[in-house]
This record gives sequence, C-alpha cells and structure tokens, in this order.
Amino acid sequence: MKVKDLCKGVFVCLSLIILPMTSVFADSLTGPSLFLREVKITGDEFIIIQASEDINLSDYWLGYSSSDTATSIVPTQQLPSRTLHTDEAILLTSDGTSTCDAVLIAKLSFSLSDTKGTLVLRRLQSAGANSTFTTVDSVNWSKPSASATTTNAIDLRKELSIMTTPVWYHTPDMAVWRVGNLTECTLALTALGAAPATSIVWPANDTEPPAVIESLADIEADGPYLPAADVGLLPPQITELLPNPNGTGTDGTDEFIELYNPNGAVFDLSGFVLQTGLTTKHSYTFPIGTTLPPKSFVAFYSSDTGLSLSNTSSQADLQDPFKTVIAQTDAYDGAKEGTAWALAKGDWYWTTKPTPSAANVINQTSASKKSITTSSSKGVKAIKGASSGTSSLATNGTMATTTPEKSGSLHPLILAGVAALAVGYGIYEYRHDLGNRIHQFRTNRATRSKAGK
Repeated sequence: MKVKDLCKGVFVCLSLIILPMTSVFADSLTGPSLFLREVKITGDEFIIIQASEDINLSDYWLGYSSSDTATSIVPTQQLPSRTLHTDEAILLTSDGTSTCDAVLIAKLSFSLSDTKGTLVLRRLQSAGANSTFTTVDSVNWSKPSASATTTNAIDLRKELSIMTTPVWYHTPDMAVWRVGNLTECTLALTALGAAPATSIVWPANDTEPPAVIESLADIEADGPYLPAADVGLLPPQITELLPNPNGTGTDGTDEFIELYNPNGAVFDLSGFVLQTGLTTKHSYTFPIGTTLPPKSFVAFYSSDTGLSLSNTSSQADLQDPFKTVIAQTDAYDGAKEGTAWALAKGDWYWTTKPTPSAANVINQTSASKKSITTSSSKGVKAIKGASSGTSSLATNGTMATTTPEKSGSLHPLILAGVAALAVGYGIYEYRHDLGNRIHQFRTNRATRSKAGK
C-alpha cells in the first residue's frame, strides 16, 4: 500500500472519530435551548424560563413532584404555543406578578411545596401510546433539620432566615443555584463560597402590560387543531354520569361527568368538547392546559362546566376539537336520586354507589325487582320498570328469569267433564276401527286356545 493511500485512510478514520466529539463538545458549550432561570417557592410562587436560541415553546413541558428525590416525573403542563426568541423569557405564575424582562406570561397550573419538591423541564421527543420526553433542566429543594447540610438541593431553611423575598437563580454557566432577595426587578444574590454577593437588574418590559393567560382558545387564528401530545393516543372514555345527586338544590353544582384516560401518557383535553342532552344540547369546551393523567379517572362537576343532566332522560358525549364524537354514553331515563349511570364491562348500569374520579362500582341491591331492556344503538343494558314474565338483573349482575304468575285455575268437575266428552268423541269417530280391532283380537284368542289343546 502506498504511503499516500495510507495517510488518506488514517485521515478518514480520524474524521469519523473527531467530528462526533466536536459536535458533543459544541453542544456542551452552547448549553440547553431552554432553561429554568428563576424559581420562587414561598409566598406568591413563580417560575421564569429563558431561551438561549429561537424555539417553539409548545415542544416543552413542566413536571412537578412533592418529593425532592423524584426522578420519573410525568410532565403535566405544556408551555404555550408561542415562539420564544434568543435570551427572551416566559413567566409562569399564579397571579399577576410584574413581568420585568419576561415577554410572555402563562398561568402556573400547580403549586410548589414549601417543604420539598422537584421541578423538571422536559422536551417531547415522540408522541404516541408511550410518549417519550428528554429532560432539559431540573431543580430540587428540601427543608432539612437545623444540623443538616445540603449539596445540590435548595435549602429553604436558610433562605427564609436571611431575606424577605427569596428567589433562586441559575444559568447554564453556573455550577449551582444561588439565592437572592428580589425587590421589583432587582435580584440581590448572596455570597456563596468564592462567588461574591452581586445584583442582577432586569429592565421592565414596556412592550406588554402584565397579564395571565389562562386560555388561548379565543385567539386561535387557524381554527381547531389536535394537541400534539394526543397524536397516536386512544381517545378518553366517558365512564360515569350523576344526573340526580342526593339532597335538594345540588344539581347545579354536584352533577358530574367522569372521563377515563386509557393511555400510559397524559392526554391533553385542550379544545375538546363535552355535550349533554338528547334534543336540546348543552356544550362545554375544555380550556387550554386541561389534561387527564395517565390511566386515571377525572370527574368534571357542573359547578365548573355549567352542564346540566336531565333527571328524566339524557346522555353525554365527548367531541374532539373538530366536533367529531369520539365517546358517547347510552341514553338513560328515570334517574333516581343518588344513583349514577356508570359503565362497567362494556355495558351501562344504574348504580347506588357513585364513584367520582375512581373506578366504578355497580351496586343494585335496591333495584332487584327491575328489568332489563336493550338499547337500540349498542345493545347496552338499561334498567327499566319491571313487569312479570321479563328478565331482571340479579344482585350479582347476571341475567335471571322471572316465572309468570298464573292468572287462575278451573273447577275439577269442569275439567273431568271436558275430558269425558273428548274421550267419547274419540270413540265415536274411530268406532269402525275399534270394532275391527276387537274382532281381530277375539279371532286370535280362539286360535291360540285350539293350538294349546
């Protein structure tokens, strides 16, 4: 082999090795595209997230656990579908806190524990039956005893003893989080090891007044859309209705419609519609950010949705953002007080044990004399008023048959007379055949007598 060819081969091999390493090294220098910059845990909580390059926020999710050692945290809040440019920040808060330099504000959908917790920022990698996420940034905190020491966890015991408005601050080039006292848009960081005390001042954002975005449904310009997180997932199911709660005057607040998420991933209900009624329809559209946890039941009460369920007859359905029905109950009638219309093993039953936000329990101990009719749409069992000679639902949920009662009995002499007339008519009708049989019997008997002698 020539020296020239050998050098060329060595160069190619080195390129294959060095180029990937260069890419990894470059990624480590640039840091994450989005990072947690500030967290205020006590009092009026907020989180500030900053971008290091132009990104679409809807690809990112926040997850939270009340444990400071949690690792597998399911993201529950998707960030708004907006573009965040380089060095711009978004503020997530539970109130109308001043934005300072933040260009966007969104509502923080969960509360941060003062005692301990873990917050993660994750990016959706693939959506489907088993959605996958990559952790982009995270932070944890705890409140140890007075003699305990902390390493990476935020120490809430110390911060409250030295400042009135403690806020934790961090950037990708910092090894650990630092705490500072926030006054308007100035964060005075305390000294930490070799890092001296310093102040960070953010200019107030004059381009947009402070505001909290709770729903973006009214500003969608391109019409309805399916949330990206739902692509490839099974639709939720309607599993229980409570049309007639116990007590009086509670229909407007205590009626509920229960949904179940059959997927192993969070289902985003943003833009989906709940509808009730048979002829007159009532609808409720879920606001942006409404989610169903994996493999869980969630009851939505009339006090929140404004939906009503008739005590006489109705049904409910769930529609996607394009108004396509993806789940529907069987129609019911005659809802008794305190009984729920519940799905079990593919059929709909009345049950005396409502179970909002939990697995259904079918109990009909007080309905043992009721019968079953079949729905014309799906053959689902519906309890109706019983009558003799029909099928009824036994307490164990199986089909049991009721024997019809006798309407009355005839006098024995009348029955005997009818029987005698029937026998007499038979003898008269077949008298010739009967005479021949008797004659034949006598002849055979005489023949057998002679043979015996």
